[in-house]
Amino acid sequence: MPDLQGLHYIAMAGDLRLPPLLLMHGSSMDETELLPLAAEAAPDHPVISLRGGIAWESGYAFFRRNRDRTLDVADLAVHTGLIHSFLSTAIENQLISAPPILLGFSNGAIMAASLLMHDPACALGAVLIRPLSPAPDAALPPMAAKQILILAGEYDDRRQPEDAAKSAQQLQAAGAKVEFQISPTGHGLHENEPGIIKRWLETETFSLVAEDLHR
Repeated sequence: MPDLQGLHYIAMAGDLRLPPLLLMHGSSMDETELLPLAAEAAPDHPVISLRGGIAWESGYAFFRRNRDRTLDVADLAVHTGLIHSFLSTAIENQLISAPPILLGFSNGAIMAASLLMHDPACALGAVLIRPLSPAPDAALPPMAAKQILILAGEYDDRRQPEDAAKSAQQLQAAGAKVEFQISPTGHGLHENEPGIIKRWLETETFSLVAEDLHR
């Protein structure tokens, strides 16, 4: 399993005419967790599935939480910078041809949102599954026409009912093109969601021109 910038990942080749995906799993999971989802929703896309940098319970996470389950915003900022550097190096080393579409679940969706807030140019778009905004009251940098799909669970006991909607509103206020869907499920994936992601990827148009991640 390769290592880049101190982070472990699985890389899978695909059609270079399609945008690469960066998969980021949920808490207590690892880099293998979202591979079946990618195989069903994006079978032809190049994929990098990243392992969170923090050992957490039986697996890994991308950042820490406080004892009361609130986000450790300082730790989140540090690890956001590390993954941003990972993306820069991945493009420089031609591991991927362009900024990816971020596909994050739960803890990984929060990290994906944090990356977009840190630098919208680091990604072509994002699929945020069971997200929570890292900074719900913050004004985000401009994200004109950035394509984002948000998937919420109607019976998700790890999120407040308004969390995903607030994330959608916050991103829309920054100019992003947001599609927001609620599935009749809890925190886990619903059987229809791979198809929703597949249709969204096929419908949206993504530029494959690599952008400067350091600007």
